[in-house]
Amino acid sequence: MRKLILSMLLVGLSAFAANAQQEFAHIELPMNRAEDLVTLADDDGNVVIYFYQKGELNFAMLSPDGKQIARHQIPYRFSDEPQLLGTRVTDDEFVFYSRYVNGRREYLRPFAINRRTGAFRSIQDVQIDVERNMNFVGGFGDKEHFYMLYTDKDGNMHLYRDSDENVAHLEHKVFTSDQMPRTRERYARESDMIYVHPDMQHNVFTGYHRSKIYSRGDKIHMIFDGFYLKGKDSDETTTEILTLDWNSGQTQYRTLPAIDQHNAPSFNSFLYNNTLFRVNLEKDQFKLTAYDFATLKPIKEYKYSGDEEIAIKSSPVYQRGARALFSPDNTVIEKTSKVMKNLASGVPAITVDTFADSTLQLTIGSYSAPEERRSFDQDRNRLVRTPDRYVQTSRGLMMIPGRWVPAYNIPSYYLNSPYYSRYFYDPYNQGSTQPAGPGISTYFRAVLDADNLTKVNSGTDKEQLALQDKVESYEQELKPEPELKTVYRYGNKLHYGYYDRRSKTFKIVEFAHGQQPPQEEKPQ
Repeated sequence: MRKLILSMLLVGLSAFAANAQQEFAHIELPMNRAEDLVTLADDDGNVVIYFYQKGELNFAMLSPDGKQIARHQIPYRFSDEPQLLGTRVTDDEFVFYSRYVNGRREYLRPFAINRRTGAFRSIQDVQIDVERNMNFVGGFGDKEHFYMLYTDKDGNMHLYRDSDENVAHLEHKVFTSDQMPRTRERYARESDMIYVHPDMQHNVFTGYHRSKIYSRGDKIHMIFDGFYLKGKDSDETTTEILTLDWNSGQTQYRTLPAIDQHNAPSFNSFLYNNTLFRVNLEKDQFKLTAYDFATLKPIKEYKYSGDEEIAIKSSPVYQRGARALFSPDNTVIEKTSKVMKNLASGVPAITVDTFADSTLQLTIGSYSAPEERRSFDQDRNRLVRTPDRYVQTSRGLMMIPGRWVPAYNIPSYYLNSPYYSRYFYDPYNQGSTQPAGPGISTYFRAVLDADNLTKVNSGTDKEQLALQDKVESYEQELKPEPELKTVYRYGNKLHYGYYDRRSKTFKIVEFAHGQQPPQEEKPQ
């Protein structure tokens, strides 16, 4: 019996050490049904938490040691929820950019928080000069500028950028794309586009998008993977790179070697610094190639086939979201024969990140979007869940869980309405065509040496466990599952913030390499 208790204690201690973390902040925030949640950190260590709720803008600003400097609860001057497109950290302020559309007129609505005092500032709206037949693609902000991207009927790219003197004044330039072939489906590239923010949460949801935007100084790189092009066969699908040079006003179009894909996307890419990583996932083949982004020449390749073990893995293959009602949503795929098949079951995804100078942490896998359910069982005793809302913010995906209630507690005109039914998860009577749930994520981590891109083996002194794995392990241990959560970078650390409904507080936990578990005080 003593041996059993001792072994259980050692297992618990080892798990605690592996998931060592430190609490960064513990503050009271009036969160209930937030519509959006964004966190933003500057180089000095200040953090701003923003969420929109019940028609009000809510801000809290924290100091580098996690103390609350200021908090604001400001009635939004318009009835519509702000469409938050991006953020920036200027010399003096945290700036949040919102877009408003009124008929054919479009406006930019910035608001800001002072980095030193926490004071709120509402900035005057600016009307955007948008011509007819222009399609809005998205907005994003980097360290230097905020951008808004549009396309027109001729496929040209219209880029708006704030000036160096005024965060609310937009300059406009048009970039032609004559060299880039048209896709078979109109707006195929534009409809799936996401900006790769340096603080982006690195998971397969953010990595599965096949159209990505990267900003490098005054150049904007758009990278498209696996789109079928007019006049070309499926064996000519490839990775396309379109570069917009703001200073010269010129565009450049380049491609990687073509890949033959059948019916569904089979490859995706991710740009990290000057290296472009491309992963190709088939049911019987795995291939990862790293290219020099300047020359597009391959510099490293990993290739496995059949039932061969994917030796590049530094973690097991996880699968999340593939669950039945009330069953766990996190499993490990152990059989080698099933690994490639499961990895190729969705849209390929890859992200690359680093928290030290010596290693790169890759997340590789696939993502399957939630399916539409169309069965029509009218059992009024069935359980219906108020919405699990998955809100994509400038920092990644944020979830607002609902709760399970009998269907008879919800008026039928809500469940059957094309408008209100989207607010409910009704697995046996999906009253609308809106997908429900988070989808299925299948993935593993790989830790590579940043210099030569070789796998970091367990026998070395370099860090093996990816920080994102530590965050996910910590999250799974939380009971109940957090209702509001966000993950953001904080220097070479990761911060995981979540709303604890029991204590009605917002907690931020810090994860870092080499971090030791906090020492507990001995009882007197």
